[in-house]
Amino acid sequence: MVMTIFRGGSVLVLLSFLTACASGPVPAEHINDPFEETNRQIHEFNKAMDAIALAPAAATYGAVVPKGVRDAVDNSANNLALPGQTINHILQGDIADALQTATRFALNSTLGIAGLFDPASEVGLFEAPTNFGETLQFYGAAEGPYVELPLIGGSTVRGTVGMVVDFAIDPLRHYIPSPEREYLFLLKGVDLVGDRLTYSDLVNLLLYESTDSYASQRISYLQNMRHNLGTELVIEDLEDPFAFDY
Repeated sequence: MVMTIFRGGSVLVLLSFLTACASGPVPAEHINDPFEETNRQIHEFNKAMDAIALAPAAATYGAVVPKGVRDAVDNSANNLALPGQTINHILQGDIADALQTATRFALNSTLGIAGLFDPASEVGLFEAPTNFGETLQFYGAAEGPYVELPLIGGSTVRGTVGMVVDFAIDPLRHYIPSPEREYLFLLKGVDLVGDRLTYSDLVNLLLYESTDSYASQRISYLQNMRHNLGTELVIEDLEDPFAFDY
């Protein structure tokens, strides 16, 4: 739902954003959001779904499931993304990261018992996450307008196309038969609940304690996405989106 803004190091981006807001003005750049009226309606739907379903599920998950089991679920879900990431590294011409990612998948899928454990990191084969949105950026595709997707959260036109293509080219989706394939989707859903639990303080800060949660989420997503792609970090000139009433 809203968890896309916290993937790939965006926690650090959000914290740096908070620091920037507190320390003074930040260079502004226009944010391309021609669909803002519709985006805000979808954002309110996502926010309601978080309050009604995702946040309570995350709290229950944290109270009932031991941390060791939650970590194993997170490891396994991350492992499932590695074949698709390998393909994207190849498309970007990054053979070193492609080999590292493929080796990481092979090691964690075998010695790590279907990805429940992470022996690859213990031998220095760390994650090198990527996606087809990054592949499109590599070939010069523009970011496009900001969009908020139902039950997913912040994205851009390029990022949305990337998500669709990532789903289509995922080797596991094609080669794992039913009903096992459905179990993979269930695992990813449980991992989303786990992410909501892990970042609950930051999500609550963003969604429920800022004066304009839509603007705050939009900034956080774009900052994170541009940070991951190595493009310039910019913040729109808004009126204190993180102003709080104490």
